[in-house]
Amino acid sequence: HYPSQLRLVHVDLLHRHGERTPVSHRIPEISPKYWNICAKGNPLHRDFLKAIGRNTESAGGDGTDGGVQWQSHIFKNATRSSGTIFGVSSAAAQHPSDTSQPTEATCGFGQLTDTGRQSMAALGANMRELYVDALRFLPNTLHSDNKSDTLYLRTTIYTRAFESLQHVLGGLYPEIPVGSPKLRVHVRPSDRDNLFPDFGCKQMVKQSMKLNAQNIERNEAEFQQLHQDMLKIPGLSAYLDADHKSGQAQAAISVMDVVAPMHIHDMPLPQGINGELIGRLSHMASVENLHSAWQSSAVARMQIGQLVYELAGNIVDAVQTDRAPIAATQPQLGIYSGHDTTLAPLLAVFGHDADKPTHDAPPNLEWPPYASSMRIELLNDTVSPHPTVQPAWEQDPAHPSADPSKVPFDERVRPTNVPKSLYQWTSRRQGSGPTEQVNPRATRDYYVRVWYNDRALLLPACRDPGAHHSKHGPSVCTLDGFFKQIARFAATEKETRVECLAS
Repeated sequence: HYPSQLRLVHVDLLHRHGERTPVSHRIPEISPKYWNICAKGNPLHRDFLKAIGRNTESAGGDGTDGGVQWQSHIFKNATRSSGTIFGVSSAAAQHPSDTSQPTEATCGFGQLTDTGRQSMAALGANMRELYVDALRFLPNTLHSDNKSDTLYLRTTIYTRAFESLQHVLGGLYPEIPVGSPKLRVHVRPSDRDNLFPDFGCKQMVKQSMKLNAQNIERNEAEFQQLHQDMLKIPGLSAYLDADHKSGQAQAAISVMDVVAPMHIHDMPLPQGINGELIGRLSHMASVENLHSAWQSSAVARMQIGQLVYELAGNIVDAVQTDRAPIAATQPQLGIYSGHDTTLAPLLAVFGHDADKPTHDAPPNLEWPPYASSMRIELLNDTVSPHPTVQPAWEQDPAHPSADPSKVPFDERVRPTNVPKSLYQWTSRRQGSGPTEQVNPRATRDYYVRVWYNDRALLLPACRDPGAHHSKHGPSVCTLDGFFKQIARFAATEKETRVECLAS
């Protein structure tokens, strides 16, 4: 996958946090009140809370009434609506058949478990094996001379995301020398965070709910069969009868949020709840919530467009730094610790096929598993032949507006934060001063490849013969091919605000 002529320039790694407990105590007939699977993690969580100055004096943190203190958010009062993706939260009473009791290993609801910590450390170790040991892209260790231009670290306000990032780092650099300078971790205020959708965006909620309802209706037979099968399972029938009707939105995801963590952590489950049923729940949960971003570029843009804009800026900065005539610093690796709602809309962005008259999600689309990851690699190749044909969009008439932000999203060929200077370089002729030259294909030595869970994605825009590497095919996009794929989705904060408020 990494021929010698392909040189890595920059990588952005985006991941979902590791395995966690359900977000609330739901379906008490089958799920325990006390999830005692955080024995190793709880001391680490308490140390983390102390390090960030959170009060840990009152037991129960965010609603647990056991003897373990924990918090779901890094900052006090730093909450933001996550919508009702996982159904209506509840604090159900402990069922008479539930014998669980609070211990030092008790997790809070929504907390990263010991298994989740192991998964994230394994992800970091895999990144070390690839980018440090095999490709020599990253330094073998971090020290004061290279830490600032090696890593950019980012997380959401959720402690499970922050602690997941810690364990990825622990796997990537397991032996940071004592006394090494501290690493800066960037956390944005919840109302300005672009790593997951803002459910305060009224148009996004309105349009996605409309499409979700249509998708549920279109798949009514499958929902009906799933519902009937779950009614046969002891413990689920009372929950479904009380809160859900056949085909009602959120039935699949709210059940999956409980039974999937139980299955992952080898907890006893009623007969009939197995990997096959959980796979069906994962698929139907995506129908309930994720298909809308595939069907509407506007929905996907309102969900994750500001992050796409930022990632495009990272690529631009990396190219400019790589071409700079003098030494310049740019992080080699960016790590973004996020959620399922980070990766799911990005998959829709990278899978959007503008040439198709209708846009549907892949028929086998499933919910992003815990610890899922996406890598965006910027590559340079000055050896292989360049594509010999122009991509189709370069032959289209240019939009009359000189202001890129005035071009409609669907007509953009690159994000608005890609500057003209990226297509300029300074040349020198003997006996004369430097001159500026402009060539729309000046970036042709640069390529982008996107991975999801170690599988290279085929971006539809890069199928064009002029938009991918001449030897390595459509999975290795030209830089402009990549820009074309994401152009209609990359949005500034202002643009997103205007769309969210549109009538």
